[in-house]
Amino acid sequence: MAFDNTDPTDLAALKSEIATDPDGLGYVAGNTAQGVALINEVLTYTVSKSQISADDVRSACTYDAYNNLAIDEQEWIRWMTPPGIENMIVTSDLRTQLTDGSNSIWAPSDRTAMNSAMLDLIDVPGSRAQDLFGYDTSISSQDWLAAVNS
Repeated sequence: MAFDNTDPTDLAALKSEIATDPDGLGYVAGNTAQGVALINEVLTYTVSKSQISADDVRSACTYDAYNNLAIDEQEWIRWMTPPGIENMIVTSDLRTQLTDGSNSIWAPSDRTAMNSAMLDLIDVPGSRAQDLFGYDTSISSQDWLAAVNS
């Protein structure tokens, strides 16, 4: 999901954001550059990446956490994270398996630390634009003006 300045729904959402400034970022009517800077500034929002690196997953997995997995879960990790895969799509199943409390694949002794380590790969600090329209979204001056004038 990303902002599309030809999509009336996206334009309406951005226009509402600009008009109401629900998070009090301080948008100033008529100051496009300031508004674009504020909406794109990485702040305290948490956004989810749509893709992560298999290498990063393997790197975040400790020896003990891997060793404590059942054989089926070890095979799943090997299958899902072959070397060189940079664009693992974060599906709901992948997220559940790697991060979802007692539903994740990790052994109980490793679950808290590994769920947290995997969440750190997926959920990252983001901007208001990313919070509204998805990870890697950046609002341009043209996007801003298209919304204001819609």
